[in-house]
Amino acid sequence: MANVQKGKLILDGYEFEVKDCSETAFFLFDDDEDDDDDERDAMTKTVSMDVCFEEGQFGKEKVSPSLIINEFATGKECIDDIIGMEFEVKDVEEADEREDTMYVFEHEPLVNYKLKILGRDGDIVHVKISGTAITDGYSDSEQTAEFEGEFWLICKE
Repeated sequence: MANVQKGKLILDGYEFEVKDCSETAFFLFDDDEDDDDDERDAMTKTVSMDVCFEEGQFGKEKVSPSLIINEFATGKECIDDIIGMEFEVKDVEEADEREDTMYVFEHEPLVNYKLKILGRDGDIVHVKISGTAITDGYSDSEQTAEFEGEFWLICKE
């Protein structure tokens, strides 16, 4: 597979293509918590991702959404060991504390989501995510929407 980031976000029935840009990536870092553990023989990894999307129609507005999922500790030492792992955030309080957000009109915390690491091809990681996002927290009554996405993202270490 060429090093092209691709995929699609479906937000409340509206589709947005992944924007292949330097801000879009899957991140794999050493877990800072391992520094505190003198008994560990090897450094484990954390995963996170930032995904920007091409402009598209959302209701009556043109928007360019983005999705930020901050670090999850994997307890694994390499990328191949994280394939098949699933991460879940169950409520808006947890998402807000983690600073996981979706930008539609403003950055808003996600209500809930599940993220699964499906595979890897070279430096491209295949992920799937689904959940509920706050799309407009400033309206008279907070607006939410279901979302799902499947992405192929460059892995930055």
